[in-house]
Amino acid sequence: MEESGTQPRTPGKEFMWLPITTMASGMELRLPVHIITGAKPGPVVGYTAGIHGDEYLPLEAMRQLVQGLDVAQLAGTVIAMPVVNPLAIEAQTRHTPTDMQNLNRVFPGDANGWVTEQLAAVVIEWLLPKIEVLIDLHAGGAQPIVDYVYILNDEALSRAFGFNALYRPSQDYPGTLASIAAAQGIRSVVVEMGGGMIANDEYLERGTRGLFNVLKHLQMIPGAPIVPETQTLVTRMAVIRPHQGGLLYPGVKLEEVGGIVPKDTLLGTVISPYTFEVLEEIRAPFEGNFVILLRPTITKVHPGDYAYMVAEV
Repeated sequence: MEESGTQPRTPGKEFMWLPITTMASGMELRLPVHIITGAKPGPVVGYTAGIHGDEYLPLEAMRQLVQGLDVAQLAGTVIAMPVVNPLAIEAQTRHTPTDMQNLNRVFPGDANGWVTEQLAAVVIEWLLPKIEVLIDLHAGGAQPIVDYVYILNDEALSRAFGFNALYRPSQDYPGTLASIAAAQGIRSVVVEMGGGMIANDEYLERGTRGLFNVLKHLQMIPGAPIVPETQTLVTRMAVIRPHQGGLLYPGVKLEEVGGIVPKDTLLGTVISPYTFEVLEEIRAPFEGNFVILLRPTITKVHPGDYAYMVAEV
């Protein structure tokens, strides 16, 4: 797998299981790994998905990448890990059901900690020393839908992914896989694509194209990245969470993801399914609000759930 020439390179596609531990049920906790070695030398790129178990669309994008890569045309190596948290995937939950930890908040993990921390530690130890680029795929989850790409430590690479909205945070997010990778000098991109079981075809097409765009940008496969003529860069983001639980009725529609709405626009209304009274109205906080994440259909919400994300224009 090394590109330095210290080990022989054998072009082809390989599959392996990365062992983690044995669960109380007797089940072996292990992670699937696809390794695609190109016919020519080049960079090593790692793709990860399934860190959160309610984010399914990135898994399919990864499958299309692995099946669509032509080894003869590939310069370098792709390491694809489509399911980084199998326990959460099985339960369709954001957190690991065994210990209720959020895997993307505990990196670099702890070999002597919770099972989620043990999982994180193995991923860090096994994957990061092998790669020069990390592309970490996420989605909005089972209910929200989201649409943007983070700029972390390589703006050109983030832009090359080809999404319309780009977000440059003012500070790192502690405990994320990408933050640990970036701190180690690995060029890192985090993608938020789709979710909510809505508009899957559109997000899958754009997301899969983005995976290949990265390889084109790195000159690992032929061609130029396909990107929008204009991309919107935002630096201030508000995560808007309801204070009341109940049913959240949308005030903004699916097509308004990526659009701009004025201050005090009604984003959504929390209504009691028992008394039918309005418990809360959620409104846009900025003068101009670039809609990043929303819930496009009636959904159940607890106080503090992700409901909307808007960026200041």
